[in-house]
Amino acid sequence: MVTLPADVSLVAAPPLFDQWKKDGFFMIRNFFSTDQMELLRHESDRLLTEHRDLISLRNLRCRYMPHHETGELLFEVFDPVNDISPVCTQICDDSRLAALLESLYGEPACLFKEKLIFKPPGAQGYQLHQDIPRGWKGFPRTFLTVLIPIDPSTEENGCTEVFPGYHNDFLTHDSSVYMLPDDVVDPQRKTCLALNPGDIAVFHGLTPHRSEPNRSTQMRRVFYVSYNAVSDGGDQRDAHYAEFRERLAQHRAAQASASVYFE
Repeated sequence: MVTLPADVSLVAAPPLFDQWKKDGFFMIRNFFSTDQMELLRHESDRLLTEHRDLISLRNLRCRYMPHHETGELLFEVFDPVNDISPVCTQICDDSRLAALLESLYGEPACLFKEKLIFKPPGAQGYQLHQDIPRGWKGFPRTFLTVLIPIDPSTEENGCTEVFPGYHNDFLTHDSSVYMLPDDVVDPQRKTCLALNPGDIAVFHGLTPHRSEPNRSTQMRRVFYVSYNAVSDGGDQRDAHYAEFRERLAQHRAAQASASVYFE
């Protein structure tokens, strides 16, 4: 990882830009200040306590993950979160982050979506996947995600693992497949995004990634913030979430789940 100056710009950091082109991801150490991260940590605590009423299997804002041993469903994600968190909104709009993304795109970036992942102890990890869904018409191909750890992300607590060099195309031609078999990537390429609060990782929407279960005794909180280039559809956040909720509702209905709502 590298440390960048306050006037962060990929124009001034060619190795970082070269890594993005070659690998489809990079990491930066100490991007956010200690004060910013402390504020975000307190905010994540507040959201869990003051918004307990939102946490429900029926609420489309919430997602759950089974315990990797017992199968018990554990609350894991608020998606979206900005509308209930001014602090998360501030992080998404950070001027240095905007400058970094504009350097990367060669044009301004637009916020596409954001989610706060709590990953409690025991929570199962995610199977290998690419974030850009092949079957979702109109989904921006410039989609990328900034991973902002609130707690240290380690191999023990199931940090994100990326597989560099696969970001130029889809790994399957089947538009109905989202989770991928492990054998579509070279396991020797696995890179664990072991990060501390203040560090960030940025990865392309087609960079395959996965995670192991949280085998620690503490939460592994991460703020995932995703963007698209302004020329690739402009501001699509509201439209994305409207379609996202509709797709989730249809999926739940197909599973004969209880009626759902968004709050």
